[in-house]
This record gives sequence, C-alpha cells and structure tokens, in this order.
Amino acid sequence: MFNKTKLLDGSMSFPMEQLGYNLKNKLWTGMALINDPDIIKGIHKGYIDSGADYISTSTYQISFDRLKIMGYQPEEIKMIFQKSVDLVKEAIKESQSEKEIKIIGSFGPFASFDPNASEYVGEYNSTDDELMSFHLNNIHIIEETELDIILYETIPCLREFKILSEIISNTKKEVWISLTCNENIEFRDGSSFKEACEIISSVEKITTLGINCFSPLLVEKAIKKLKKYSNKKVLIYPNSGEVYNQQGKFWSGKNEFNDVMIKNWLSLSPDIIGGCCRVGYDNIKKMREEIDNL
Repeated sequence: MFNKTKLLDGSMSFPMEQLGYNLKNKLWTGMALINDPDIIKGIHKGYIDSGADYISTSTYQISFDRLKIMGYQPEEIKMIFQKSVDLVKEAIKESQSEKEIKIIGSFGPFASFDPNASEYVGEYNSTDDELMSFHLNNIHIIEETELDIILYETIPCLREFKILSEIISNTKKEVWISLTCNENIEFRDGSSFKEACEIISSVEKITTLGINCFSPLLVEKAIKKLKKYSNKKVLIYPNSGEVYNQQGKFWSGKNEFNDVMIKNWLSLSPDIIGGCCRVGYDNIKKMREEIDNL
C-alpha cells in the first residue's frame, strides 16, 4: 500500500533539557536560538537523522512583541526570525539527507507572550484587539523569512482561532494551524472544535488542521473527529502523556507512548504525525519505522 503519512519532528525543549540547558526564561528554547545556535542546529540534525520529513524552527516562544520589550530593534528581530530558518537549512545540508525536508515555522499562541495566560487553560484577560495586534506584528516578520510553511501551534481557544483565521486569509505562505484540546477534543477553554473546522473550511491558505500537546491516549479519538468535521489535512502530534505542572514548571507522570499505539494511529491514515512536549528522537524514530512498515 502506498503510504502518504508524513513525519513531523518532536520536541525542541526535551533534548535541550537532557543536555542540561536551562529553559526557565521568557524565550524558552528561543534563548538558545540567540545565544547558543549550535545546540539548536544539533537538535535539528537529530530529528533529520531520526527520519523527519518536516523540521520546525525554534521560535515557539519568539515574538516581535516579546523581543521588542527585551530591547531588540525591528531589524534585529527580523534577523533572529531568519536565523531560526538558516539553522534548519544548515542542519539539512550538514546531515546530507537525500530526502526533501521542508522547514516549518513554529509560532505559539498569545499565551506564549502573556505571562498571565496559559495554553493549558485558554482563558485570556485580553481584548481581541490585543490578540490581533500580537499576531499581526508577528506575521509581518514571518512572511519575510524563508520558511516553507507557517505553523501556529497550541491554539487553546476558539476566540484566538477566529482572529488567526482572519489574519491568515491574506498571507502569502501555506499555513497549518494546530489547536490544543481537552479530553472531549474541544478547545482547552471548552469552546467548539467543530465551529473552528467550519470557519477554516473556506480559508484556502490553511491546508492543514492539527491537534498538539495533548495526551497520546486521545489521539485516535482526535483523528476521527478531525476527519469528521475538517476538510483539511490531518496533523497530530501529542505530548508524551506526562503532565505539566504550571506552577512548579515540571513534568510528572508516565510516558504513555508505545508501538501498538503508533500502529493504531497510522491505521486511521492521518496525513502528518509527530511529537510535542517530552517526545524525543527515539519516539520519532519509532514513528518512522512504523510509517515505513506500512
């Protein structure tokens, strides 16, 4: 059987933590992008060697507004965004991979900027104008970088999803959007996943709808719901199953990944699979093996 499932990479933060890198800062993995780029490039190479078809930039926590507050000038901000893409290009070249690997620009929700918000809750004490301004400031820079696809990740509420959909409708690049969900496969704040599917059904630039940073135990349910309500390609990349403590900023619990689970996901024919938090090289290698064995 000809298999069309493609493979996204895994977590950026997890390999960095294993290397002992301190991620407790406002830019998270983005601080290494600025100060320790070789670490970022090495992780990209690790995922290329693991068989990924798509490599994500280390920009989830990077935003125009955050960098401006930190004192960076607009031209410097543009250089930082482009640097994230250049590191992927260098990693691809140095890995001497024979396959076509596309560069995915990873960009977080408003919660990645607002210290009082959380992707795991999805409730913002901010106006629509503030959310709109945040994403507009980013998209003006993003469109000037040499990435292949824009990926908005971990969108936790329908309100932000609607705002993004409006902004994206006029972008020049292909766009993926990935939301994060509760156990019922609704947004984190309980707002409607089905309504989100209806909103983007006619937005041509959005080719792919995904769900990320949720339990791998929910993946089969999520794929079925995506296929039922969405006319876009299906993207799934859960975390390890461990639970993040927002106050203490640590992970606890069990890594739920197993080989049978991945086989079951692939039996439902998602277009793209990968991993989010706490999912590293070994998990991505196993996904590659299971995809190739189909």
